[in-house]
Amino acid sequence: MKLKLILFFIILFSNLSVAKSQKITFLEPEHDFGQIEENGGNVLHTFEFINEGDSPLVILSVKPSCGCTTPDWSKDPIKAGSKGYIVAEYNPKGRPGVFRKSLAVVSNSETNSQKLSTSTYIYIKGKVSKN
Repeated sequence: MKLKLILFFIILFSNLSVAKSQKITFLEPEHDFGQIEENGGNVLHTFEFINEGDSPLVILSVKPSCGCTTPDWSKDPIKAGSKGYIVAEYNPKGRPGVFRKSLAVVSNSETNSQKLSTSTYIYIKGKVSKN
């Protein structure tokens, strides 16, 4: 009986030590559009990331720092070792000058789950010139 109990706890704790995790790693965390024209239309950039964890990564939301930036992202879970994307579309109309905007990426990544109020950030920047 004692041996069965010991084996039970060994199996229980060995399963707990093999915790599943997700880790989001961006190939390029910041993109510079350079100089863009105010009346040239929206510009966009696709950020690629890799799930370096060992279980599926889910992007829960992407929150831009202002209404001038519109995000889109991988909606399906990203398998371990696979790539996903986040698209940032910036509208330069009426915004001459230098800009740097952030996008807060909320996911089930271990980076985010350890600190409930923290997100992973990516950035776009550039300079809008008047036409």
